[in-house]
Amino acid sequence: MIIDDDVQLCGVVAEFLRRHGYEVETAVNGRQGLQAIAEYIPDLILCDLNMPEVDGHGVVTALRQDRRLSEVPVIFLSGCTGRDQIRRSMNLGGDDFITKPASLPEIHEAVHTRLNRLKEQRRLREADLTAAGKYLIDQLQDAKPAGPGPAQDNPVLKRVEQLLLLGGDAPPAAHDQPTPADTLLVKCGNRRQFIKLTEVKVVTANGEYSMVHWGQGQKMLLRKPLKQWLKELPAVQFVRIHRQAIINLAFIDFMEEPADGQLIVHLKESDLLFPVSQRGRSRFNRSLKAFKGG
Repeated sequence: MIIDDDVQLCGVVAEFLRRHGYEVETAVNGRQGLQAIAEYIPDLILCDLNMPEVDGHGVVTALRQDRRLSEVPVIFLSGCTGRDQIRRSMNLGGDDFITKPASLPEIHEAVHTRLNRLKEQRRLREADLTAAGKYLIDQLQDAKPAGPGPAQDNPVLKRVEQLLLLGGDAPPAAHDQPTPADTLLVKCGNRRQFIKLTEVKVVTANGEYSMVHWGQGQKMLLRKPLKQWLKELPAVQFVRIHRQAIINLAFIDFMEEPADGQLIVHLKESDLLFPVSQRGRSRFNRSLKAFKGG
């Protein structure tokens, strides 16, 4: 996400980063930037300092107070060169500060470095959580009462294994059969079952992880990005409605359009609401029309 009231600079930097394989969204002030960030949840933000309505300091302060966005790196891109301004920007939660004018390769290097650092931080955190969870499972298994009763009856053990993402990361047992192309292997504790992809109601994602919802409130966390789901789910039945969600058109119960004009989708047997982004609305309408047969 690039937030800068210099429209020309914003466009040049965005196009340069797109040519290097990045998905880029832009905003011309801090208020618009925060609205877009809440919708797209970017992996990194390039932000100007002096902007109308909400300045760069206001943007980073809002981000660091939001648990979903608190770890998103912010690189300030500003013409301010005062030492006090730079120090304040970093103290508020900025990760880097690039002084304008800056070359495009310099900006690209900063973006690349920060994203690699974020990826490594996530990897290390995941490794720590996995190790701690497996240790807890071992302790729970060792501590279970003697006598009959399968280990999966332990609700704590089942929850720990769900949090360990066994559905996505665990290697298959020797007796497992290959998963058919149109099904998903669901694992919870020692229980395994296949569900058809067409039974999936919605997939929501954040970065490399996704939550798969099916049945009546059943869900499972997997380590799989939304882009991978787009390749695997039948395009005739599934549509991406915004950056973080793919829904199954067959499970739409009804739709509403509040006063703000945003389309909200309600799914059958689900309390979750799914807003359709302005960018995804035309795609959603075309897919729904085709699914219903014109």
